[in-house]
Amino acid sequence: MQLKDRVAIITGSSRGIGKGIALSCAAEGAKVVINYKSDRNSALETAKEININGGESIIIKADITKHTQVKNMVNKTIDKFGTIDILVNNAGIHDFDDFSSYNAEKVLKRMINTHLYGSFYCTQSVIKEMKKNNRGDIIFITSLAEKQYMQEEWAYTSAKSAVSTMAQCIAKELRWDGIRVNCIAPTIVESDMGLKIVLEWSNNKNHTELYKQVPFNRLVNPTDIGNLCVFLASDKGSHISGQVIYLDSAIGPNSMRDIVQNKNT
Repeated sequence: MQLKDRVAIITGSSRGIGKGIALSCAAEGAKVVINYKSDRNSALETAKEININGGESIIIKADITKHTQVKNMVNKTIDKFGTIDILVNNAGIHDFDDFSSYNAEKVLKRMINTHLYGSFYCTQSVIKEMKKNNRGDIIFITSLAEKQYMQEEWAYTSAKSAVSTMAQCIAKELRWDGIRVNCIAPTIVESDMGLKIVLEWSNNKNHTELYKQVPFNRLVNPTDIGNLCVFLASDKGSHISGQVIYLDSAIGPNSMRDIVQNKNT
């Protein structure tokens, strides 16, 4: 088991991408903290699935935009498991809006508070414990949006780009403490949030109908991201730090919206 007895906090892990990461880490022996903001039932279901398969997990409610709640989550984790080895900054939100809209400032603040400040609070709160161990892995889930510059995603893209920049900067500082810091930037993922977006773009086709239009005949799924997190946090990921890894099926700067609408290939 690649993560045997290591302790992982995964934010926003009651469902979607975070759940996939939690299941993958638990399957490789990690003790997992399932963080949720409001959907306790989904968090319990994720924990149940982990426990049925022989893993160990706890659920902790915390709004990552509230520093005191994040610190409380970290303290509860240490009280329960004794340490923290892995942090995956996954929790996020998405919104479309025009830059000139009435709500533009509100949308930008929501994106920055969740993605940038949320990741900042979580990372700040775990590094003391990781430094004490002279070992740690911090992974930020960012987005292929950083390459695509879709006009209506300006706030989301700005926030995700800021996260990647922060991660690459702190990787240089924390490397001397044995802490590796990386980003995973996926394209649209087959999760609740991802499917809602892609189905709107494709006029609400069944998502399986899109498989023949996208590379490798399927969308990226949460387990793909989970497996990559396991690799980066394992000994096999030694000396990989300060990187943004694009899990994008070679889509690159092309828009998934254009692909599902057959505007380019």
